[in-house]
Amino acid sequence: MLLRVVFTTLLLGATIVVQWQDPPQTTTPPLLVLYGIIAGTYLLTFLYGLLFTAIPLHAFSYLQLALDTILVTFIIYVTGGYSSVFSFLYLVIIIYSSLFLQRNGTVVIAALCSIQYGLTIDLEYFGLLDAFDQGAGISSGLVPWNQIVFKIIMTTVACFLVAGLSSLLSEQEYKTRQELRSVRQHMQRVEKMAAVGEMAARLTHEIKNPLAALVGSVRLLQDDLALEGTNERLMRIILREADRLGGLVNEFLQFARPVPKNPTPICLATHLTEIVELFRRDRLATDRLTVTTQLNPMHWIEMDSSHFRQVIWNFLLNSAQAIESQGHVRIITEITNNDTVAIRVIDDGSGIDETTMKSLFEPFFTTKSQGSGLGLCVVYRILEAYGFLLDVDSAPGQGSTFSILARRAFPPATDDK
Repeated sequence: MLLRVVFTTLLLGATIVVQWQDPPQTTTPPLLVLYGIIAGTYLLTFLYGLLFTAIPLHAFSYLQLALDTILVTFIIYVTGGYSSVFSFLYLVIIIYSSLFLQRNGTVVIAALCSIQYGLTIDLEYFGLLDAFDQGAGISSGLVPWNQIVFKIIMTTVACFLVAGLSSLLSEQEYKTRQELRSVRQHMQRVEKMAAVGEMAARLTHEIKNPLAALVGSVRLLQDDLALEGTNERLMRIILREADRLGGLVNEFLQFARPVPKNPTPICLATHLTEIVELFRRDRLATDRLTVTTQLNPMHWIEMDSSHFRQVIWNFLLNSAQAIESQGHVRIITEITNNDTVAIRVIDDGSGIDETTMKSLFEPFFTTKSQGSGLGLCVVYRILEAYGFLLDVDSAPGQGSTFSILARRAFPPATDDK
């Protein structure tokens, strides 16, 4: 909005200065209109500022861009119509529309520009629209109709070409920015986990042995003592919490020590189908979740099958816990380039807000009342050991997508799968 004001002021202000170098006897209508356009741009910018937080950004972008095309059409009409030098402003609008809209939206803006330009020139040619300068351009009758058609066609072609190229560049820039963001987040997670892992390895071993001795002693006492009432209930609490602490220590140990790698080629379609069949029978999914797959039997990766099941099962549990009642979970595999297979677990759950996303892979961070906060940490360590990348795309109320980016493998020559 600010740049629009600056650009309009400079461009139209320069035009007024040029016209005032040869001052007319009276103020001409085009000059008055140019003043009006500048004033209107300032007024629109003020209104845009008031509406900025009241209208969804996507709809607000369409509104401003559509009004910009009308404004440019008016500028072209005032400054000579067919002979105006300001038709290039359509291309400027199309270029910056690609920064806010997707490719289809940019094409819509290009179509608006083409239709308005062609309509303005046609109305002027057929005398249905009076030109400001009656002695120049189409109104003079000196411009042949085939030249007019040629200019309209070339302007239309230019609009759509710029729309296509600017959209392509904008999409590539966005994709590159997302990849850089993922790599930066990956490096930050690796640094954090390296420091925490070193501390965890020492701390876990210091806890595990005394805990095992403590649990063993309590169980011996339970067998030897005939406890009743409150004492029996307290003994059960001790054993339950000790088992819970032991499970937590085991999870922490998995996170702390390097993951042993035994990669073998696995068919994603086969393994994912088996995991999904088991998950459909789980109490978290039965009669509540619809789990679908879109798998290709030609997609293979090299990974330990037990680690693969652990990773996918963790993603499915997270999706199930993020869906409050009925919901849908989808698993797909796809090739992102010649050497990379993407495994995506997509749900329509509550989603993840930005604050939670920043801490998602930190040890002991959890939003669940019964969670330990180590599940995704362990998953991340496993994938890191194989050189795979993990990416999460989520927004509150829009579900989540957990994506594994793995090197593509090929089935063994003797494997019949």
